[in-house]
Amino acid sequence: MENTALQNITVVLVEPQDDINIGNTVRACKNFGVRNIRLVSPASGDPRKILISAPKAEDVIDNIQRFDSLEEALHDCTFILGTTARHRRNKRLYLEPRGAASELVEIASEHRVALLFGREDFGLPNEALDACNALVTVPTDPEYSSLNLGQAVLLMMWETFRIATDAPITRPEAELVRADSEHPPATHEATERMFEHARAALTEIDFLKESSSEHMMSVFKEMLMRTGLDTREVAIWHGIFSQIEWAVRHKEKE
Repeated sequence: MENTALQNITVVLVEPQDDINIGNTVRACKNFGVRNIRLVSPASGDPRKILISAPKAEDVIDNIQRFDSLEEALHDCTFILGTTARHRRNKRLYLEPRGAASELVEIASEHRVALLFGREDFGLPNEALDACNALVTVPTDPEYSSLNLGQAVLLMMWETFRIATDAPITRPEAELVRADSEHPPATHEATERMFEHARAALTEIDFLKESSSEHMMSVFKEMLMRTGLDTREVAIWHGIFSQIEWAVRHKEKE
């Protein structure tokens, strides 16, 4: 797909140490329409190893650019956004991923922008952070805030893609968990027991035929799961299936 903003976004990996992580970056970028990747002093950057974690992405891998310095890698970029897990003491503009993606897309609609990611063990060095117009941090549990390089790139690419393509946020037409019910929602374990009961009862009345039993059970499950079953409704269905079983057995005795 062609999208001017996505075409103008450059992902820059500063001193990446692991080719698998570079491959994860390639995969995330290609997933979400970004094709421009630049490496600054990579430890290796072997295309064959990169391909291991980015299968069928040879087109992006072949076009990866390599630079000896960050200054060279950023030579044509008008806006630079750096990713970091830590806030620095000096006053900087810090953004969260969605806000950062909005800024990137707006500027990238007319100019080339760069999104910087640091090496796996240290992140971006101070000189790289100083080159940035703004910094982005991902809100995480403070007790474990470090993200894998591939995860960080994927998260930013997804947010950027959503903004660039104006992807809608869809919600189901029916409520998955009904707020109006006075009974608690049924657990997965409870609903699975109910469906097994349904299978047994429907088999007894020959509703489930051997050739189509799995398909019919799948349709039955889909119908009921759309309603957001609560505990009372599960109990009612158990009562219905028990009554079916009783009626069949009572008729057999007669």
